[in-house]
Amino acid sequence: MTNITIDIKNISWTCRTCGKCCDPPTVTKKDIGNICGYLKIPFNQFVNKYLSYFNGTIGELKGIKGRCIFLKGNRCSIYSVRPLICRLRPYSIQRLKDELVLTYDGWFLNNCSGIFIGDLPVEEKYLNYGLLVAKYLGVEERTPDSIFKHVIDRFKGK
Repeated sequence: MTNITIDIKNISWTCRTCGKCCDPPTVTKKDIGNICGYLKIPFNQFVNKYLSYFNGTIGELKGIKGRCIFLKGNRCSIYSVRPLICRLRPYSIQRLKDELVLTYDGWFLNNCSGIFIGDLPVEEKYLNYGLLVAKYLGVEERTPDSIFKHVIDRFKGK
């Protein structure tokens, strides 16, 4: 198993189920298959009805007013089979030199109402999701340290 370094800089989170982060996500072919099984519809029907694009390997769910098509009143209507990238949120898998790093996505640091200063441990499942995201969707750009500093300063009242 590949090691992942955790770099969350004493920032923690709890989901407040506000739905703000539920934009139309990128989905893997396996995500699509899982959702098809849950909805009990054929793969091609799902692709035509629910994806804005699909290249045979990955796609993107359609949105309604910038929100995921499966978001119903701030709740995910397919939560038990939600896409891999949704499972990883608010974390991001990034690369620093030759090392995988699990950290926060910059958007979440700036916009998530569940972010707070604290040292809650990262659950093991997020490390596993991070590895899968890196394998199937790739890694994201590094979150700048300045965003972390801004969040910490905000909580310190600076």
